[in-house]
Amino acid sequence: MVKKFKLLLNAGPHNRSKCPVSIDLPVSYTECRSMDLRDAASAKPVASQVTKSGKGVTLTWLTNALKAGATQKLVAVPRAEKDTKTMVSVEDLSSDGKVEVTIGGKPFTSYHYAHKWVRPFLYPVIGPYGTQVTRNWPIVEGVKGEHTDHVHHKSIWVAYGECGRVDNWSEEEGHGWQRHRAFTNLVSGPVFGQITAKNDWNTHTDRKQFEEVRAMRFFALPGGDRLFDVDVTFRMTEGPIVFRDTKEGGLVSVRVASSMDVRNGGTIQNGYGGMNEDETWGKHAPWCDYSGMVGGKHVGVAIMDHETNPRYPTQWHVRDYGLMTANCFASKYYRPEAKLKGDMTFKKGAVTSWRYRLYIHKGNADSGKVAGRFHDYVAPPQVALV
Repeated sequence: MVKKFKLLLNAGPHNRSKCPVSIDLPVSYTECRSMDLRDAASAKPVASQVTKSGKGVTLTWLTNALKAGATQKLVAVPRAEKDTKTMVSVEDLSSDGKVEVTIGGKPFTSYHYAHKWVRPFLYPVIGPYGTQVTRNWPIVEGVKGEHTDHVHHKSIWVAYGECGRVDNWSEEEGHGWQRHRAFTNLVSGPVFGQITAKNDWNTHTDRKQFEEVRAMRFFALPGGDRLFDVDVTFRMTEGPIVFRDTKEGGLVSVRVASSMDVRNGGTIQNGYGGMNEDETWGKHAPWCDYSGMVGGKHVGVAIMDHETNPRYPTQWHVRDYGLMTANCFASKYYRPEAKLKGDMTFKKGAVTSWRYRLYIHKGNADSGKVAGRFHDYVAPPQVALV
């Protein structure tokens, strides 16, 4: 086992706090299964997590408060034994068809994949103050004050409306299906937990069209804020597919709690300053945020588009009635006067990925510092072996 080494973390031009940071370690660290990571000046421990990455391993941790322009030196001691500390727990309850995610011993969400559902989804989603930030209906019915439109809007999900000629967005007659096939990775740990699921996207007769790999990484942010990544990869295993231009779809979608709707006093804001549906629907933006009141508390949900994604920055199918979804395919719907066509063709054998980060926070986009979290995502602090 390689002896201890040092790392230098550079905040860059932004303040950093509770920001995920990763570094790939050389192949000589392949046998490392955990790390004793400490601040070099104070010797205080820093929670970290080691995961396999290609031929080597990746070390991940969350930064402490680090001011813009500042650096931090860390000392790392590799260990051969696995870290038994768990802040984020991921547990497959296969008999119930769901995977439960808890953070710091408190429920956060569950990934529902049972055959009875048309598509997998995350529900419930618990944010600051213990508030549920997504709608209950139709998973749970009869909740006072909830709107009961759009049965396919299930909390947080992935879907698209015209995969070839298949509707894998709605649950109208003749809709397509997303079938859970396997989990390729279920990880619990001191910094993050991860669910990696393989799904088949099928026609209305359950004939397979292509495969999706959905990787969801949930970070152990202290306090009530929540941060998690959703990476979506399509593998065209059966033949070519055209995602046809339609507003009915989004690769990551959220239906917020009904009390957060703009029509109930909530607010939509995007990364260019657009406010509410009139200024955000169909518009390009690197992120979009939906905030409002839940149980007397002001909370928000942001979706961030990564700059490496096809057609970045995405356009947004976001509505005053509570829907927010990233949809980069709907040009003729968003701007019919431009006579653009948003179709995207995937050849047989093609592998195409999108990356998103979701941030659940206190207050609105400004007080929740969503712009800063976005910079953390696309331009994280630099870390190097020294």
